[in-house]
Amino acid sequence: MSRRIPSLNWLRVFEAAARTGSFARAAERLAMSPPAVSQQIRALEDHLGRSLFERKAAGVSLTEAGRSLLVVVGESLGRMEGAAAALSSPRSKPLVIGASLLLSTGWLAPRLPKFLDAYPEVPLELHSLIGRPETPPRNAAIWIAFGQPPPGTQALRLFGETLIPVAQPRIAAAIDSVEDLLDHMLIEVSDHRTNWAQVLGADVLPERARVSYVDTTLAALALAGAGGGIALARPPASDDLIRKFRLQCCLPDAGVAGVEEYHVLSMSGVPLSSDAEAFRDWVLSEARNQAG
Repeated sequence: MSRRIPSLNWLRVFEAAARTGSFARAAERLAMSPPAVSQQIRALEDHLGRSLFERKAAGVSLTEAGRSLLVVVGESLGRMEGAAAALSSPRSKPLVIGASLLLSTGWLAPRLPKFLDAYPEVPLELHSLIGRPETPPRNAAIWIAFGQPPPGTQALRLFGETLIPVAQPRIAAAIDSVEDLLDHMLIEVSDHRTNWAQVLGADVLPERARVSYVDTTLAALALAGAGGGIALARPPASDDLIRKFRLQCCLPDAGVAGVEEYHVLSMSGVPLSSDAEAFRDWVLSEARNQAG
């Protein structure tokens, strides 16, 4: 009984002859003699019981059966060559980085192309950290989190934050004093319920304050950009988002310094790879350049 699957060598020779339109050129590509190519093609045709080529003085052309076979053979050989290449030259493991959601979207991601241009050989995988505490992915080499560094970590300060009220330009233009802020809907993050009181210089929000709550600063800024009220931006982490949502500062003098800071973190006692060290040094340099 004949084999149902043709010889892989027959298929390689067939594909080369089909691509070049010549047994002689296929022989050159495969480092074979033209008679050997012809013999392999004939063996494949005998196996299939079909003619795959029309032989002509100027070369060969595929029959309808040959064209159908080429579609399957070309795709299959391409996949096998790709898999073999991946196995023989495995890709480096990605450098896994975690960053607070606000920092990731409003400060880090817009700057990352510079790092990728400087280190094109480093495959990077960025994860946004959501919720409190900000827990990094299990395989993260470095992560940038907001607040007090947890025990067992090596921490390097990145920068702090300032709370400033921002809104659509038409709303911002109508604000002349802190009291004017209370004429509009105040947008607050659920976990930050004392921030607006801090900006207003009060222990608690005045009774007439109207507040809408959202779950992230990103959502607060998006709502403010849509005209839903006044949100608290947190520069420098929110710098790019302020521009993207076309927000303006309502009162230049109304900003207050936040009490927490961002830190670049890694596990204590665990040496960093050269790629991780490069990223750590780069992100700290970006923060210094901005401050300067």
